[in-house]
Amino acid sequence: MEVSTLILLGAAGGLLRGLLDVYNQFVNWRADRWGHRQLPTEVQGEGPRFQDYYDPLADPIAAIVHSAMGAGAAVLFGTTGQISGGYAAIVVGMSAPMLLTQLGGTQSVSEAVAGGTQALDSSEAATPQAVQGVVQREAMRSTGQTHSRATADSRQVVGEEGTP
Repeated sequence: MEVSTLILLGAAGGLLRGLLDVYNQFVNWRADRWGHRQLPTEVQGEGPRFQDYYDPLADPIAAIVHSAMGAGAAVLFGTTGQISGGYAAIVVGMSAPMLLTQLGGTQSVSEAVAGGTQALDSSEAATPQAVQGVVQREAMRSTGQTHSRATADSRQVVGEEGTP
């Protein structure tokens, strides 16, 4: 699929998401308005205003941002072969904020090997033995083991080097 088509379909999906947001706010306003009209006349007072549910400045800007995110996500997923077809590009465009947020929070391989987001201090050299120990600890943690032969082996490797 052409990149220009992905941009167009992804942007359309993002715009549909903006329209869906407006629709949801309309439904909420309508339900509150209906509930207000069911109250006795003496208690009613002023009914809910649509402006309390829809911001005429921020909501169109959000739709434009969603459209741009949708175009970008559709190109990202389409050019890498993750999606194929127009319907998929529109769906990716509609889901772009959630998809891109999840991609942004994905842990990199180096962070996983280093044990999370903790950075190594400059005094801590990444020796092969230290890396092996981290990899073994991560493997044990992922399988639920607390003590195993891998722990003993990593202590033995470090001990052979003459460091505690």
